[in-house]
Amino acid sequence: MTKWEYRIVDLDEGGFLRKGEELSEDMLNEWGDEEWELVTELPGSKTGLSGRPVTVANALVFKRPKK
Repeated sequence: MTKWEYRIVDLDEGGFLRKGEELSEDMLNEWGDEEWELVTELPGSKTGLSGRPVTVANALVFKRPKK
């Protein structure tokens, strides 16, 4: 039975990204090389310009098989 480890990237707080660093295709490809696979995004909400709530991605969840 496969056991998994998970990584959660908090997009609001930068998660494990360095301050000022943005998620990029190169970064995602590096994580793919390390066997990380995007599983889902965790939605949240914030107030939009009209004052109405807007759904946004707050975090990304990745998984890979435990070694």
